[in-house]
Amino acid sequence: PFPSVEYDMQPNHLEIDEETLVHIQWAGSNTHNNGNPAGDGQAGDAGEGTGGTDRHNIVELKRRHFGESFPNTWEENTMFQNLLDIVHAVPHPEEGNTKQRDDNVLTNQDQFDELKVRWALRFATAGYIDSPAEATTKTVNPTLNNVPPSFAGAVARFSRGEYNYMCTRNHNFSNRDQKAFIKVSAAGDV
Repeated sequence: PFPSVEYDMQPNHLEIDEETLVHIQWAGSNTHNNGNPAGDGQAGDAGEGTGGTDRHNIVELKRRHFGESFPNTWEENTMFQNLLDIVHAVPHPEEGNTKQRDDNVLTNQDQFDELKVRWALRFATAGYIDSPAEATTKTVNPTLNNVPPSFAGAVARFSRGEYNYMCTRNHNFSNRDQKAFIKVSAAGDV
């Protein structure tokens, strides 16, 4: 059926108000088998990255324009800089739950601003990079091969605005153009 896309975000057009909480998460794979006869619905291994893997991330589109195909810089970012609230969606038992506890102990706006940067990095790297300090010591493969396949993400509340975002791996200027947007209205205006 049209449109024929290999990857998509659901919902890919979300209209909410400032009081709405949104759980952003995704599931990928290290072991899918898309060989013939297409038992899982997709023949072949047409995705980017290592064969048999699916990866995802979220970065805001440059100039916040849905027609763009490039991510923006932190300085241009509004999606994460304008967050009203954000918390881990689930505890991380493999990490002793320390990240979730650290994020919930904020005492001033500067700490919340730092947390916004951390969440932008987490969404861009499926949680592989957790802080600006880690960004200087860890390298992310361009096709996200070395990041986790799935990401429990966060529950977030966005301020009023329009936020266009994309996945950098599932995007090669053809039918693989994984994009979405969130339109946030004032509380009660949806």
